[in-house]
Amino acid sequence: MQPDTPPLADRRSAFFTLLVTEAAERAGFYGMEAILLLFMVQQLGMADMGADLLVGAFAAMIYATPLLGGWLGDRVYGARRTVVLGAILLSAGYGLLALSTVYRTLFEPALALAATGNGLFKPNAAQLIRCLYEEHPQERDSAFTLYYMAANVGSALSMLCIPLVRDYAGSFTAFGLCVAGPACALGVLLARTHALRYTGSAPDKAPLLPRPAIGGATAIFLCTLAVMGVLSSASFARLAVFGCLALVAILWGALYRKAAARERLNLVTMGIMLLQSIAFYCFYQQMQTSLTLFALTNVDGTFRILGHPLFALSAAQFQALDPIFIILLSPLLAKLYHALASRNRDLSLPTKFAVGFGFVALAFFIWWSGTRLAGSGLTSAWPMLGDYFALATAELLIGGLGLAVIARYAPARLNGLMVGAYYLTVGAGMYLGSEIASFATPAANAAPLQNHHYETLFGTLGLCGLGLVSIALLLARMLSHMENRHQDAAQRFSVRANTDCSA
Repeated sequence: MQPDTPPLADRRSAFFTLLVTEAAERAGFYGMEAILLLFMVQQLGMADMGADLLVGAFAAMIYATPLLGGWLGDRVYGARRTVVLGAILLSAGYGLLALSTVYRTLFEPALALAATGNGLFKPNAAQLIRCLYEEHPQERDSAFTLYYMAANVGSALSMLCIPLVRDYAGSFTAFGLCVAGPACALGVLLARTHALRYTGSAPDKAPLLPRPAIGGATAIFLCTLAVMGVLSSASFARLAVFGCLALVAILWGALYRKAAARERLNLVTMGIMLLQSIAFYCFYQQMQTSLTLFALTNVDGTFRILGHPLFALSAAQFQALDPIFIILLSPLLAKLYHALASRNRDLSLPTKFAVGFGFVALAFFIWWSGTRLAGSGLTSAWPMLGDYFALATAELLIGGLGLAVIARYAPARLNGLMVGAYYLTVGAGMYLGSEIASFATPAANAAPLQNHHYETLFGTLGLCGLGLVSIALLLARMLSHMENRHQDAAQRFSVRANTDCSA
């Protein structure tokens, strides 16, 4: 009989397996994402605004479908089985995307398959991590930070390599190479099944019955069709995003009404931090939209010292700076969290979010300054380096700890579903970010360097980041006050109960 708490060696083995799986799957995803917008603009002939909005709709679906994936992992297939299904669908989606370079009609079905596969994979991979550290909460923030780093190891390599493959071998080969990511993840999951025996949701421990299995497959098929519909219409996409946000609000309200007093406090905290997460991903989405198009036309991609060229990055490769900095910073932050926690001085999650928004503001002010100093010329590549460093730090403090927020505050019985709801808010933020990016679309008859839309956009986002710092700090103080009041009330109730028992 297996112990409830896995031994340290087995826990480390399972954690390593999940890190490798995440790195491989993310390599395929981010390699595809790095060239997707440029493929749409340069080869499919889409206008910048239309491409921005379609990328935003795809991002929204990428993060909306985990709601289905979380439910399937919690109630139907189990987290381990659902992760395997997700890897299969992702491989099929990227394969169709490669074929869409020849057969244009396959483009939307390919994106729909990729979005649905991601929805099955992401929440359940996170659920496996949560279950692994359920009895070791002091290690949870560090584990999720390292897990986030593993995703960025895969993404950094692919975002540097896949654009080069596209430049030299074409989009068909580049998208085809992305299939290797989820395919390798699938191979690792199947080969290392024994290592994951200590983690998983309740259905993983029971045989899979035919009726729920068929029902789950039907739900996956219908979800894929729905995503295709969303991607085919900008107005439908906008309606779907706001509908998803409404669904999250309804879910939160239903949970709040049924929750006990302690759970209600946790749900309020989680709700406030999910709203902050939506705001952050509006900024984050600029990397794939406005910043990529800005780098394509307005940035000198060659890094120079005293006029001597060192190396150059293409518009797509600039996106790799974010995961590279994530990789460098993640171990440092993980060690810092562990050291502070061991001294009972760790910052609360709301405070970490507030610090993260400070780095968001810094990043966009650096972009704004670089654009302004360039005047009518190309912006230097060096400000891009500082920008991505600041935004990567913010991502670790906000995006990297988003899953930790769910693990900390969501009811354990609904963790998979709430992870799906979290990803839903991420997708909404990224879609709204694409809407914001479309405001910087140059006029059709304007030369790129004569257009100041990007400068205005970056300055405005910097000011918004500063405003969010103040709001986040106020909310952190308010939540801390609520937590203290709740603890005082709980202590008084405990003392009164003990007195009554003694009497």
